[in-house]
Amino acid sequence: MSDFFLNDKCKVLKCMASRQISINGEMIIKLSQQEIADILSFTKPKVNSIIGELKDAGYLVQHSARGKYSLTAKAIEELSVIGEMEAAK
Repeated sequence: MSDFFLNDKCKVLKCMASRQISINGEMIIKLSQQEIADILSFTKPKVNSIIGELKDAGYLVQHSARGKYSLTAKAIEELSVIGEMEAAK
């Protein structure tokens, strides 16, 4: 697992991954940054910063300015590793 995820980035990514929906065969996360902040008890600026880092690092693709994202293969792989590590505990 990458050190990149040993903090709140992991919480945001897991929150988003668990709320994906299928639209025309594509998995989409249709949450606003405020909704993510509310779910995780973070501030909106904190979520904004984390989402920016996740996009820059290639874990998220943003499809619209108003909260429509999808996970990349890189994110799905990282979440799988995290899940395996958590299951082994």
